[in-house]
Amino acid sequence: MKFAALNKKNHFESLRKEEFCFAEKGVRVFVKENYVDTNRLAVSISSKYANAVNRNRFKRRIKEVVRGLETDLSIDILVEGNSKSPLLKLNEVETILKKHPLL
Repeated sequence: MKFAALNKKNHFESLRKEEFCFAEKGVRVFVKENYVDTNRLAVSISSKYANAVNRNRFKRRIKEVVRGLETDLSIDILVEGNSKSPLLKLNEVETILKKHPLL
């Protein structure tokens, strides 16, 4: 799946509702159907949880997993990590993301 960046504050706020959330192993995944023709992705992890190298590694893993997803819907995906997130392997991240009902 191709995706664009999700970077508007109001998009983040609309996604961060409990009804769109799935959490496991320190990763919270918010997925919501959008009404734009593109899929959008945002990855967020605080600098207090990991240094720049580990944050970027986590973001690359998320992007790689999302590229492999197949869906007919146009969706917005927000992935938030915490201190356990940078330690996850690629197959663990893939398993977590695919457990969300919309994916």
